[in-house]
Amino acid sequence: MELEITSTPRETLVWAPTTQDAAQLRRELTDTGFLVMDADPWELDALGRIPEGEHHEFDPARIFNVEIGAEANASLQALVDDGYTLIWHRWQPRPGRGIWGVAVKVPPRRGQRTSTSTPSESAVHFGLPVRATRGLRLRMTRDTYARINKRSSLDRWSRERDPELWDKLDEFYEDADHRIYTDAWCEEMQTQALANFDLNMAHFASLDHAAFDAALQRAVKSQRRMVEVTDLTKWDGVAGLYIMVLDEYRQAYVGATDAFVGIQKRIKQHWSGTKPLDRLIWGDPGTSILSIDSFRALDTTRIFALKSSRSFAGENPLLDQFPPEYMLNRIPGGRDVAKLAAIVGVDKVMKRREFSALSSTTGLGATVPGFGTEPRRPV
Repeated sequence: MELEITSTPRETLVWAPTTQDAAQLRRELTDTGFLVMDADPWELDALGRIPEGEHHEFDPARIFNVEIGAEANASLQALVDDGYTLIWHRWQPRPGRGIWGVAVKVPPRRGQRTSTSTPSESAVHFGLPVRATRGLRLRMTRDTYARINKRSSLDRWSRERDPELWDKLDEFYEDADHRIYTDAWCEEMQTQALANFDLNMAHFASLDHAAFDAALQRAVKSQRRMVEVTDLTKWDGVAGLYIMVLDEYRQAYVGATDAFVGIQKRIKQHWSGTKPLDRLIWGDPGTSILSIDSFRALDTTRIFALKSSRSFAGENPLLDQFPPEYMLNRIPGGRDVAKLAAIVGVDKVMKRREFSALSSTTGLGATVPGFGTEPRRPV
């Protein structure tokens, strides 16, 4: 299926052939953690992109917005990985050969062909082709971590919802809508994120691999039908629990998925996803756990999986089998964790890393202004 694309400095719109197709795609992307926003013709209209008399062509029911930058890349790449072809909409001026690092076909009537350049790094990993994109590599590195992106990835809200909080945070944004961070905020956030990165690296280095592997084997054995995965293609559309093992870091991540997504696709999403700058730190920079989505495909060295129709019910019991120093999970598992967070507060459910004396030597005791444990947005 071909999906048409239009882009502006503030948004990336995906046009599905029908409203039914659009609804399905939105549901699939949203259910698997990608950012999807409602489409609005205002930006295209302001730029003069909509030809006179063609406003009826803009049907929000079959168009959705995947934002820009890393969020757009992750969503568009997921669509490509699922077999969809991206092609520029006829309203797009001077269409290039890609957007946000993802290839987009130029319509045939323009007499051009899409480039098929080879990524700088590629490999076959657990039976799946993986490639480096967006200037990242197939393994996580400090120099590609915490890259500055000034655009907020957080949900939109308005001053009317909490005027006092809105005014308190106003200094951290360049625009009246609180969508573009200031250079100063981004630089401070990058500094704090890299310091937290170093804390996590020091923590990983302090762990014993034999003790980690013993804990991993106990957790695997606690699940009677859990097996080691060597070929992820056999787990396409399979509901269940999975453990991603990162031996170099003596870390593991426990996840669950239903058959609608499946274990193969969910793990691919971890490999291809990234955390934008404003989501790297989870809570306090002195206790934040690195996200599994910050690691790259080749950082995962082993995978274990269990086929189950009750995967979400078994997520927390499996997670509890691991000592916390070995885990990358930032929140408890289960379907109801979001509801619990809304009731008791995110800070009550987030998992924290205990760095002991390490954090006291880095000056990371306080949160980043406008970030961290201080609530930025009303729930």
